[in-house]
Amino acid sequence: MKNTTMKTILSILVAAAAISLPLQAQSPLQLKPGDIDVKDIEFIAQNTPNFEANGPKGKNVPSPREWMEVEVEFDVDAPKDEVVKDLMFRYYIGFQDKDGRPRVLTGDVTHINLVGGESYYSAVYVAPSTLGEMTGDYRRFDQGAVKAVGVEVYYNGVIVGGKSSLGGSKAKFWQATGTEPGILPKHETPFALLWIDRYADARVQ
Repeated sequence: MKNTTMKTILSILVAAAAISLPLQAQSPLQLKPGDIDVKDIEFIAQNTPNFEANGPKGKNVPSPREWMEVEVEFDVDAPKDEVVKDLMFRYYIGFQDKDGRPRVLTGDVTHINLVGGESYYSAVYVAPSTLGEMTGDYRRFDQGAVKAVGVEVYYNGVIVGGKSSLGGSKAKFWQATGTEPGILPKHETPFALLWIDRYADARVQ
């Protein structure tokens, strides 16, 4: 009886050890600076989307307002098919405001479930009212007021990629002026339902 009991206990311990070995062999995915390769940063004016719905009577919008859209393409240089659970993109946009002062807007978006070896797009927006407060023109987006655009990419609190429209000592232009909120992730704007398959999935807070 004792021998049977001991054999049972040993069998359980061996099985438990066999199960734990693969788990112990798996180490957390590590990314280093440069593993997220951010391509050129582009920004354009985008009119507020005009959606149609069954039921309500359609209405003409003669002068749709303009948003600022910032888009980047980036490569995930992690081992092929490894999944990066989340990357936090922190965007910066430098303006010369209506009074001639330098001001920098910032905002974050966290992209999730990114596959190593793949390319993705990320986009953020600045609302018409915020652009108007910056430039003094509430009817249209004065692109000439934008002096710089930048992005930093964080993984586990460490910068692993980024890009700036300025070079040299001015690359991190936001450090000279400080920042203020004003940049919105795509899912917090009227563009949320557009081009879903173009952009990396984002965490909705």
